[in-house]
Amino acid sequence: MTSFFAMITIAALLSGANASFHDVAKPDSITFGSSVIDIQTALAAHCSKMELRSFTPPRIPIAKESHQQIDCQGFNYMGEPRLAEFVFADNRLQLVWILVDEDDQDRIIAAMAEEYGREGLKNEIVIGYPEHRTAWRYHPTEVLFYSQDVGPIFEARFETEETDD
Repeated sequence: MTSFFAMITIAALLSGANASFHDVAKPDSITFGSSVIDIQTALAAHCSKMELRSFTPPRIPIAKESHQQIDCQGFNYMGEPRLAEFVFADNRLQLVWILVDEDDQDRIIAAMAEEYGREGLKNEIVIGYPEHRTAWRYHPTEVLFYSQDVGPIFEARFETEETDD
């Protein structure tokens, strides 16, 4: 039986939600708390290639039993196909990294500042927007969206310059 999260995610993907070229906000298709199978089902038509990986032992601090990641090639973000990494702890979606080209940096940082209304918490590694649970990372160049569950982990790094994920 398809879960409530899967139905919401599938509806958002099928409606073409967040397909705008300039929309830097979290895509509606990212539904934190969804299971691996629900996200796989929802992403099936939106990835040119999809791979599920498992990490043993788990590398994400909140995982008690499992750490999995769906690598989705071709995920549409800001008008271009990207590699998106959907990261799960204990079968719940917790964060999504969307890898972008280095030449997108200025455009995306400017769009984030416009969308979120200020520059954000900035250090040499990231620009974080804790109230929106999102961040820009310089190396590798990527956008992060994260759940409330992992918020404290990332938000501490915005101030200490630590990122090892």
